[in-house]
Amino acid sequence: MKKILLMSILLMVSFLHGAVAQSRTISGRVTDRQTGEGLPGVTILLQGTSNGVSTNADGTYTLSVPSSGGTLTFSSIGYVNVDRVIGTDNQINLAMAPDTKQLQEVVVTGYGGSQDVKDITGSTAKISEEKLLNQPVQSFDQALTGRAAGVQITNPGGALADGVAIRIRGANSISNSSQPLIVIDGVPTNQISNANQFNTGNGTRYNTLADINPNDIESVDVLKDASAAAIYGSRAANGVVIITTKRGKAGQNHVSVNSYIGVNEVVRKPKLLNGDQFITIQNEKAFNRFGAGTPTSVIARDTDFNGDGKPDRTDWLKEIFRRGFSQNYQVAISGGSDKASYYGSGDWTDQKGVLVANRLRRGSVRLNLDLQPTKWLKAGISSSYAKTLNNGVLTDNYLAGATVSGYNAAPIFPVRDASGNYFLDSFGNLGGDVFTIGTTNYPFYRTYRLNAVNHPSAVLAYQRNDNTSQRLLANGYVTVEPLKGLKLTSRFGADYLQNFEDQYSDPRLSGLGRILGDGLVQVNDLRQNLWNWANFANYTHTFAENHNIDLTAGVEYQVETQTQISTYAANFADPKFKEILSGLSTEALQADGSRFSRGFESYLARANYSFGNRYYASVSFRADADSRFGTNNRRGYFPGGSVGWRLTEEEFMKGLTFVNDLKLRASYGVVGNSAGIAAYAARTQIGAGQYADINGLNITQVGNPDLAWEKSKKLDIGADISLLTDRIGMTLDYFDNDISDLILDAPALRTTGIPNPIDYVRTVVTKNIGSMYNRGFEATINTTNLQTSDGFRWTTALNFTGVKNRITSLATNLPVPEGQSANPNDVVFQNQRASVGRRLGVYFLPEWAGVNPDNGNAQFRDANGNIKQYDAVQRIWLTATGEPTTPISTSDFKYSEKSGYPTWFGGFDNTFSYKGLELGVFLQYSGGNLLYDATRAGLLTNYYNNNITEMLDRWQKPGDQTNVPKPVLQDNVSTQASTRWLEKGDFLRMRQISLGYNLPKGVLQRFKLSNVRVYGLVQNAFVITGYKGTDPEVNSNRDNSNIAFGVDNRAVPQPRSYTVGLNLSL
Repeated sequence: MKKILLMSILLMVSFLHGAVAQSRTISGRVTDRQTGEGLPGVTILLQGTSNGVSTNADGTYTLSVPSSGGTLTFSSIGYVNVDRVIGTDNQINLAMAPDTKQLQEVVVTGYGGSQDVKDITGSTAKISEEKLLNQPVQSFDQALTGRAAGVQITNPGGALADGVAIRIRGANSISNSSQPLIVIDGVPTNQISNANQFNTGNGTRYNTLADINPNDIESVDVLKDASAAAIYGSRAANGVVIITTKRGKAGQNHVSVNSYIGVNEVVRKPKLLNGDQFITIQNEKAFNRFGAGTPTSVIARDTDFNGDGKPDRTDWLKEIFRRGFSQNYQVAISGGSDKASYYGSGDWTDQKGVLVANRLRRGSVRLNLDLQPTKWLKAGISSSYAKTLNNGVLTDNYLAGATVSGYNAAPIFPVRDASGNYFLDSFGNLGGDVFTIGTTNYPFYRTYRLNAVNHPSAVLAYQRNDNTSQRLLANGYVTVEPLKGLKLTSRFGADYLQNFEDQYSDPRLSGLGRILGDGLVQVNDLRQNLWNWANFANYTHTFAENHNIDLTAGVEYQVETQTQISTYAANFADPKFKEILSGLSTEALQADGSRFSRGFESYLARANYSFGNRYYASVSFRADADSRFGTNNRRGYFPGGSVGWRLTEEEFMKGLTFVNDLKLRASYGVVGNSAGIAAYAARTQIGAGQYADINGLNITQVGNPDLAWEKSKKLDIGADISLLTDRIGMTLDYFDNDISDLILDAPALRTTGIPNPIDYVRTVVTKNIGSMYNRGFEATINTTNLQTSDGFRWTTALNFTGVKNRITSLATNLPVPEGQSANPNDVVFQNQRASVGRRLGVYFLPEWAGVNPDNGNAQFRDANGNIKQYDAVQRIWLTATGEPTTPISTSDFKYSEKSGYPTWFGGFDNTFSYKGLELGVFLQYSGGNLLYDATRAGLLTNYYNNNITEMLDRWQKPGDQTNVPKPVLQDNVSTQASTRWLEKGDFLRMRQISLGYNLPKGVLQRFKLSNVRVYGLVQNAFVITGYKGTDPEVNSNRDNSNIAFGVDNRAVPQPRSYTVGLNLSL
């Protein structure tokens, strides 16, 4: 035993001696070649191993290497990589040169392609990583607001999980979606605008872009013109947003932990009447309606229903709004060697919205891997999984919506009665049958009930509107390089989405639950799969020194399937257990669902050429086939091309030393729009029906074999300019987007027998008819305003976009009937229209002419400009002189010059930095549009509901100069939709104020940390606007209708948020 132990010890000593003999230590210092200063954070990696270190704050390092030596690779962002053979040296000092190419921004152009921003000839925009990091937003798209020229992002409101509307260079369709194509790590994603079946107009809508962790994003590239986007063909008319996520880098091992917490509050709320004001106004409405004999004391008066001995007073805005709270925790790891690299992250978010009961919780993980076992073979995966639980609330567009009931509720009723229960009447409303008045003064008898609206707190407490979603994004690729410069890539990607919607409608509130009598549960399960397989080749080569080519060719296939099932239940066995399984009755509403699949096949090619960094040319071509379109037009062809000329490389520019770079470029191409097209839009469909108790089949949709893509012919002329040693950089663009073959419903004679399942009066066929254009100008200016030797720096980024839109043709060319102002060819959506010769979404309304100071009557102008006034007491129309006349009709309506779309918008960002301290001030602006303030219109009605304080300026006696007519109970003519509710939408918003501090490198080295940053943010600090509503940016239309844009209909205002956070990196 002793011999065995002795031999073991001898062997171990021999092994240790050999190990020591086989390694040695080298050291050195890495400096900047230009300044001579030490470079911290330089990665030094022994090739073929994972053995490496990073330089200290002064650039020094120490590394253990084999006694036989080897080769060291020195790498650092912004510097040229250097390989150094160790040999017998024990000290290696190195001066690294800045990499001018690496310092240039690289724009990802798709299908393995990328170009330096200085060499690109198309129109693009790039949003860098630092603009997306640690933003307390629900999805990364909100962080893009105002950051890029030509990109307009509109928030629908402050409810959690609402998706934003993204439009690049204006709306590009009338009936189809204008949302751009989103590409993540090379794979196009689901273009679904709303995954909800039941709640299409409230805060439970599902936002697919919210599944992407902003801190996982390396860069966002926006392709705007046809040259840049034509490689995506029929899906590129609305622009392309390419998202590249982070990946590990050889020898750069990092661990980062990020966290932030924040509070949110609604600052701009409607100014509602208080209890005393409410009593005065409501009684005045009744008095003006019924005269001096009306017992107004029984209409509205002080009450004490909660039994506290004081008049009941409730500020309902305080009951439905609260101070929100958000918290986020993230961890990420990355690193690798020259053979393999990795990036992984985990994220958890918990947000309590500014609306009571509105809460969102989301968790996500990501894993990106890259392997390169040989120089000619590379493979990898990108994968992410996210799960979200959103406790949503009904808001606008619903009688039982929180903002509808909260804004209109009477402030003289309590939240709870003396028993502690919600103060509900026999109708389930807030005190609606407490005060009534009956009248026989008119040809009918009617009882008017005070404040017949839903109880605001009960709306939030009794209803259930939950969404649970799961999203898996994954793709894998293999790249082979058989020859120098030639890369063959095969990439397969999947996008799986499941969204489960669970809604309960309480019988005590307005809705189907009340109609059915005992409540209703609705569940909807949507599952969508997208499979994408792309195979492409890239070849780059330089010949004769100055001739550079970059070629791409490939083929792509895509299949998308969707299944949706909706079920319902009522008559619950246990009233406290309201689930599908506990419903005894399932016959109230029949279960329904849908299933579809569609296929996509493409062939693509692109060629980029440059000569001596002076002359540039690019051409691209794509052929797409889509199963959704007609058999005669299933395949479409989309070419694009561009040229560029860098003048600063010419001899005649050498004398202009203040001009560092000047490049002129122009592009033209054709792209298509297929977003929003139904899977079987071109096919004849048959459905079941019944007539006189006889079952049968009938045609529900007539197919059109000629149905094809909408097409956009895009022209772009631009210039890229750099002045004064790159202290001033400018990008200028003029664009002209001519859109044709718009997909619209064309009228057909009813005698043809062609059906319309939505409108049984009109007979239509879906065709490619209609055209419009978007023209405009963009400017992006980046400046370094001040830079001192002691480390102070002030930079500015400004972008501006101006857009002009006109509709040039529609489905038919019918003449306008004599005596009518409405064009019969218009496409109509509520109060807005698409009309030839006008902007998309213009308003068509009677013209408001103010209030008659003599009698308080509302006044409007007819088609000839003459005033007509409405006597709400007598319910008759009068001329300006008091003679009876005909009512205002649609023949008197007028088109507005402006629409809901801004004609100019942009952002203004300033960054001040001094050593480790950084201050950012970001402003967003927009204007040139008109908003329809439906919120204000609804809060100046003459019903027994609350009003805004503008009602205090009502007409009361002859001679009063006001814009608020005499309030008369139940008068809805004076307050009808008109130009009275149109307001300018111009605004300047302080989008974000940020202050951050990075700890000094010397402090970090003591704790073996690479970076520690603490920061604070204020978002939506204030807004300067003449708009009377709560928010000039909100847009209550959530279904992405391109006609109805710019309507504020009780949307939840965007909150102001205060956030503090910590970033820590190892």
